This record gives sequence, structure tokens and C-alpha cells, in this order.
Amino acid sequence: MSTKTTFLNSSDEYFHVYNRGVNRDPIFLEGRNYTYFLKKLWRYLPSSGLELLAYCLMPNHFHFLVRQERPYALSVVVGNLCNGYAKGMNRALKRSGHLFESKYKLKLVDETRYLSYLTGYIHLNPVRAGLVRLPEEWDYSSCQDYLGMRPDSQVNSTIVLESFRDRKDYFEFMCGPASVPKELEVYLFDEPS
Repeated sequence: MSTKTTFLNSSDEYFHVYNRGVNRDPIFLEGRNYTYFLKKLWRYLPSSGLELLAYCLMPNHFHFLVRQERPYALSVVVGNLCNGYAKGMNRALKRSGHLFESKYKLKLVDETRYLSYLTGYIHLNPVRAGLVRLPEEWDYSSCQDYLGMRPDSQVNSTIVLESFRDRKDYFEFMCGPASVPKELEVYLFDEPS
């Protein structure tokens, strides 16, 4: 049994899930593409056995931090999401073929103490890419959920935020000079640029 299969068969585990476009090409061309992707995600999540802790959609890739509560929930939700989105984009663009570089990738996050750093890494993607000045300015991430700016949130920020005094403390941590611990790098991935 492959490592990925073993991971997918687990329950109550945290994963960093990500994928990018073929040839690093954009997968989101305009605002409505991001919205379409998120609507599909929100439709698949309820009662799926997958809990979303953080996300960020970038022009040519996406990141999710999830907790899989039931075996194979991640595979079902992310597989259906990516396949459905690719089919929809192919129809809209009158094209065929792959949209994503490969099947989604995932890394098991086996220490909850890294969840804060990982959400910071995910939320700061648009800032590092020069798309916005502050992470909460990017509408296609869960940063606004963490800062209490989105009242109808479908993201569980509680698990991470309970490690901080309040949302302001989380923001200062995320945007502060704290470097990512060396041992966290195993949970990240090669920058997609």
C-alpha cells in the first residue's frame, strides 16, 4: 500500500493539500473562476468527513489545510472538486485536456503545533506573490475568516486560533518576523511560481 493510500485511509489527521496548473499556467483566469471553485468546494464539504481549516486560491495553484475525520473523505472531496472544476473550465474555454499538473498532492501534518505556521504560510501566499499588500486584502483565502471579517465562514479557524490570545495576536504572529521552523519545511512544497 502506498504512503498516500495509507494517509487517505486514516481518520482525524491533518493534511496540507495543494495542486497547480499544467506548465504552471493559471487555473483561475478571473474572479468568477475563483468563486465557481469555492462554490463547488462549499457544496462538497458538508457532511463529507473533511473539515477545512485554511485555504488560499492563487492564480496558478491552491492550498488547503484540512482535517480528515473519515477515511477517504479527502480523496472524495478534493478529487471531485478538481475534476469538476477542470471539466467546467474546459467547457467554458472550449478546450480539452488537463488543467492541473497532476492529481493533487498532500502532506500529512503530524504535529498540531505546526498548524499556526502552516496557516500563516498559506495566508501569506498572495503577499509573497505581490498580489496584495496585506493578506486580508486577498478575497480568495481564509485569512478574512481568521480575522473575523467573514461572518458566514465555512472554515474552522478555532483549532488554530485557540493557541492565540485573540485574532489580533494571530495576525501579528502571521505577519511578524517569526521564521518558519526548519522542521516545518517538510509540510510545505516547492514554490509553484
